[in-house]
Amino acid sequence: MIYLDNAATTRVNPVVLEAMQTTEQNNFFNANTLYQGGLKAASTINQARITLKHKLHGDSGQIIFTNTATQANHLIMDHCLRRPEHQLVITAGDHNSVYLYAKERNDRGYPVATIPLQKDGTVDITAIDNLVNDKTTLLIFSLVNSDIGTYQNAAAIVKAVRARNPRTHIHADAAQAFCKFDFDVTQLGLDSVTICGHKIHGPKGVGALWVRDGINIEPPHGTLNNAAIIGLATAAENFNCPKVEELHRYLVEHLPAGCRVNGINNNPFITNILLPNIFGETVLNALSAQDIYVGLGSACASHAKGNRTLDAMKLTSKEQKQVLRISLGMDNTIEDIKTFLNALQAILLAIRNHDIL
Repeated sequence: MIYLDNAATTRVNPVVLEAMQTTEQNNFFNANTLYQGGLKAASTINQARITLKHKLHGDSGQIIFTNTATQANHLIMDHCLRRPEHQLVITAGDHNSVYLYAKERNDRGYPVATIPLQKDGTVDITAIDNLVNDKTTLLIFSLVNSDIGTYQNAAAIVKAVRARNPRTHIHADAAQAFCKFDFDVTQLGLDSVTICGHKIHGPKGVGALWVRDGINIEPPHGTLNNAAIIGLATAAENFNCPKVEELHRYLVEHLPAGCRVNGINNNPFITNILLPNIFGETVLNALSAQDIYVGLGSACASHAKGNRTLDAMKLTSKEQKQVLRISLGMDNTIEDIKTFLNALQAILLAIRNHDIL
């Protein structure tokens, strides 16, 4: 099996799994209890918070654990958008968790504005000047777009927002960026950031919200999942893809004739490919039959009729159906890429020759 859909989710790192199993057996106590076991669990969870803050360069902030990145995004939106006059600004390439929340709020009469994307997939920063105003309470953007992998210029976005309204809360959804890029939340001037475990070979069912000092958010109620939290921190400590640039370069340089990369390709972990007049789903199914797994785009929007990111980039409706998303992780090798490319070449040729329909 060759797995090239790591932006959807990742296989758990054995080191992470071992840490979680040890926690479940030896440090399973409820961290809210006051006896020795509970205090030990609370201490371990606090150490996980320190690890994650250090990874974000946000040591002075707070880490709130959630079940998912979606819950973390919703937590900050619920915190900021409390009155009908509070404006929410999102970007055209945001994750479904943000887009659907924004749509629901807009349907209820809340003002919502959407920053467009440019043809290369980057946020149109010049549009911020017209969309952000004195009523803009919250602006959200994805630090890495989950469909095409564009690594956005966070510093430029923050600068443009602050110039229009210094009081606007700026939140970055960094689920696809955490540990893959070394970004400093404090230096960038972000107010909050979403991260999660299952994009970096950690467990599903755990995420976190980093918020800067001075922002008081009520965390979700309930017993903390010790093992998942330790798994998230351990995954962050052990995430390492030293050859990802090499794999990405080989992938792009050896694409079959007629294929091209969509958007600015400044992120080696995610590459969105436009196929030559062939539906991506057809190719995905043919690859899947050979135990080669790729994506079509964000997994959380996989059943949607269109792709909002590609639509914002002005791809036609037909072109939006002709894409594959290749996303790399710690387990991938150059042999994986070569096998995929050979299979892709053979499938495209067979389809052109009407051997596969």
